[in-house]
Amino acid sequence: MSVTSFFSSSEARRATKLALCLLLPLMGSSGRAENSPDSAPSQSTEAAPAAGSGGGIGGFFSSLGNSIKSTTSTEGTPGDTTKASEASPGTSASTGGSGGGIGGFFSGLGNKINETITGSRDKPQFLDLAPGVYQSSNEAMGEQKDIDENRITRGVLSVPGFTNYANSVLEKLKRASSVEQVPGQVIVVANDQMDAGATADGNIFISSGYIRELKNEDQLAALLAHELSHVLLKHHDSNAFVRVQKQIATYANVGMNIRNAVDKSVGGAAGNMLSPGQKEVLQHMELLISVSDIALHPAWGRRQEAEADRLGMDLMVKAGYSYQDGMIPWLETVAKWDAIQDGAKAVLFKKQQDSMQALLAGGKFEDSVKQGLGFALNDIKGQLSASHEGGDKRLNDLDAYFVKAYNETVPKVKPTTSPFEQARNKPDVKPVLADYSKVFQARNLINDQKFADAQGLLKPVLGPKSQIASHALPNQLMFEALRGLGRRKEAEVYLSKSLQSNNSVWSAYDSAATYFKDQGNDDAIVKVGQNAFVRFSGAPSAYPRLIALYKRNGLTKNMNAVMSECALKQTDKRDQCMAATQ
Repeated sequence: MSVTSFFSSSEARRATKLALCLLLPLMGSSGRAENSPDSAPSQSTEAAPAAGSGGGIGGFFSSLGNSIKSTTSTEGTPGDTTKASEASPGTSASTGGSGGGIGGFFSGLGNKINETITGSRDKPQFLDLAPGVYQSSNEAMGEQKDIDENRITRGVLSVPGFTNYANSVLEKLKRASSVEQVPGQVIVVANDQMDAGATADGNIFISSGYIRELKNEDQLAALLAHELSHVLLKHHDSNAFVRVQKQIATYANVGMNIRNAVDKSVGGAAGNMLSPGQKEVLQHMELLISVSDIALHPAWGRRQEAEADRLGMDLMVKAGYSYQDGMIPWLETVAKWDAIQDGAKAVLFKKQQDSMQALLAGGKFEDSVKQGLGFALNDIKGQLSASHEGGDKRLNDLDAYFVKAYNETVPKVKPTTSPFEQARNKPDVKPVLADYSKVFQARNLINDQKFADAQGLLKPVLGPKSQIASHALPNQLMFEALRGLGRRKEAEVYLSKSLQSNNSVWSAYDSAATYFKDQGNDDAIVKVGQNAFVRFSGAPSAYPRLIALYKRNGLTKNMNAVMSECALKQTDKRDQCMAATQ
């Protein structure tokens, strides 16, 4: 049957004309495939579409169908007496009505595509959980290694006044799941970003910056329920987890490529040929890598995030928390933070990009050094265009779920505020979070080479009355600030404290290796690397970092030994280990 025999000829002409108008601009731009369930989603710079439309090809067809329906309803077809504003009997309000004709066809097709991508459903996600004892993930590495894996990049904060409270909320959500013996605990890490993530071992890592942004226990429950859902739904055993791991490796490789190229540039004959301006740029690049928190927790694909949001909502409702005052404002906060985060990440990468372009433009580099800097530059360009599932899209997906699975009806519950505020204001929590805000400010000042200002900001948080005086990160930053001011002897004390800290971070060992390299003490550098590896329990990420540490300091024999061990024991990290040797 032809289109003109199924629809009126005038409607077909209007639809075809409108379709061509919409499609021609797309043909002139680079095409973009819709997200597969396990692929990285595209990030649109346009306003978020209305609920149910989404982005990509599904959103395109939905919008096309709605536009066609709008056009045909306005102009009217011969003999049509139905008003445009009147809904057809039986039309679902949640989809805006698929209607008939070619507009309804395209609209319905778009909705079906979006439902496939997000795994949309009209029944609670909770029904997918099998009651009984939790079966461990194939990707679990053991609780201590899991903690050390995250400690490597951030540093774990001891704030029992808050973590004990947060774990009580987590246990309430676990009970609501009807799954028994679910592993994991809440752990706070030193990160000013609004960052959180669950691991295959069930641990949920929350940044100190995230605690500052939450307003009540219901919002904390929304965050924990979402992360717990990734664990319960075994997302770490899916293909999506492989993509997430590759994202993490890419972030790390950016830093390794830059640092290896930088160190090779300043060594030997190449270093002697650099101008003072180029050496200053290299120093700036080194600081950006060594004290910047580039590797934000990567997002899952759209389907995994949608599933975790839906199950998270189910768990919240079953546990007696407020959907209206918990899940919704939490996702709204995530959406706002996404915009801030994308801008901050772009600024940081732009600084590195500009620095490398300035170096390359100045010449005086060996071909191998130019190649290393070029690879790092391409990595940065790739990261600038990388995207993740934004809070706006997740809000739209969850709103559709609220309509379909809950019929827009959930128990109205008053938010729980007082216990949350009491936990956040405890003596072992509030001062620590406040001091770490100053530490993050000092880190930014060091990035900008404002060493005196950073030293002044760090001095009181490292004083005798400070609860974080023995912590690794502030001491390492004070070392970098004093080193930048040329006060190397004074800086040694803070480097020593950073290495002796119970919550040390890998960057402290990188700083120590640089310190001993300046002294020409290769044996001390080897000892630093060995101590770092033991300190972090041989966690998977320790392998490529140790390889990079030896590579930068010219210890080829030690680098090759660790590379061989990585190939045998850490097959998932093999590519990352190989990249660290370049």
